[in-house]
Amino acid sequence: MTAFWIVIAAMLVLVSLALVMPLWRGEGKQSISRSALNKQLYRQRLLEIGEEREQGVLAEEPDSLIELQRSLLDDIPDVEQTALGGKSLIWIPGVLVLVVVSLGLYYKLGSWQEVSRWQDASSRLGELSNRILVERNADVTEQDLLDFTLALRTRLKDEPDDYRGWLLLGRLGLDGKDPDMARDALELAYKLAPQKTMVAVPYAQALMMTGDEAQANALLQSAIAQDPNNLEARSVYAFMALQQEEFQIALDRWQAMLPLMEKGSARYVMVERSMEYAKEQLKQRGVVVTTPGAAADAQASSATSEVKAGEFPIHVTLATGIQMPEDAYLFIFAVVPNGPPMPIAVKRIAGPTLPVTLSLGDGDAMMEGSKLASYPELQFKARLSRGNNVMNKEGAFEGLSQPVKTAEIPSAPIDIRIDHAL
Repeated sequence: MTAFWIVIAAMLVLVSLALVMPLWRGEGKQSISRSALNKQLYRQRLLEIGEEREQGVLAEEPDSLIELQRSLLDDIPDVEQTALGGKSLIWIPGVLVLVVVSLGLYYKLGSWQEVSRWQDASSRLGELSNRILVERNADVTEQDLLDFTLALRTRLKDEPDDYRGWLLLGRLGLDGKDPDMARDALELAYKLAPQKTMVAVPYAQALMMTGDEAQANALLQSAIAQDPNNLEARSVYAFMALQQEEFQIALDRWQAMLPLMEKGSARYVMVERSMEYAKEQLKQRGVVVTTPGAAADAQASSATSEVKAGEFPIHVTLATGIQMPEDAYLFIFAVVPNGPPMPIAVKRIAGPTLPVTLSLGDGDAMMEGSKLASYPELQFKARLSRGNNVMNKEGAFEGLSQPVKTAEIPSAPIDIRIDHAL
């Protein structure tokens, strides 16, 4: 704050000098101009006396010269007095008015209170961090959270490589309903974090809040593939489907969470209630619920038996609003991301029932002896076609997975949602 007031004082001095200097210069010039004028009048009067003498008009030339010199001498003190008076103190009231008005306007309209609060918050970062994060003090106010956020942003300006700080700032943005700040902070945290999974879920939440659902979906799929027991990622993944009113998909995702939780726990009960809500929404829309129940359990058991060891597990779902075509065939492809459209491997299923879990492996390769693992990265497609001709795009629908690295087969199924027409 001291540096700030020093700058203010320096600016006032400069402005005061800009106000005073023209006054000094003007008065000095006025004095000089009067002295020159007196000399010019003296010379002119001498010439007139000479002319009057030649014309015989002037009788007593010496007396006239003495009188002229005396009047010039009489005027000299006035010139000096004017020169001294030119450096008068008339500028002092102007400077005082300038200072008073400037400080008054700053006090009334300036942001000195915000600057003071910012500096106070920065000095209390350690205290606020302890109260909010460690003690979880119930007396923490909304103003304390705002001050903590302000202090944290100030520190991150000096330490921009602290991914934990950016992660914390992003979470504060999510809690404070500031999705833009949360997204920017979590994007930096995701880039800087050595382990992306610890940032992926809150980053996906921020992306959802700002409308980038495709990238959020990819982040959550990646997080679940790396850690199938990540309940936080699975919960946000299910909520994203619910937010998009994809109630059937939300049911499937919640159903996959139940075996990972202790039955009867608070979270288990909450998920069951969410599933009941999704089923009620489906019934109101006249959609047959295809998840939990005996039939669904039998279907899940049958689908699981189709997943073979050493092959890439794939879970295919159908987006709400897309009807299963007549004489439907399901085609599963493996292709090289951003590569040629020719599939590496293909599986065909007649009369499929969705959702379904299956697998794709070397036995489905288009070329005998080809290994899927020989490609560093693959992308999987699911296509519903009318009839067994995969080239028939009339009434066909398709979905695409995120790119998958082939160095290690994921333990969790790769999600493909068939959601657009060809």
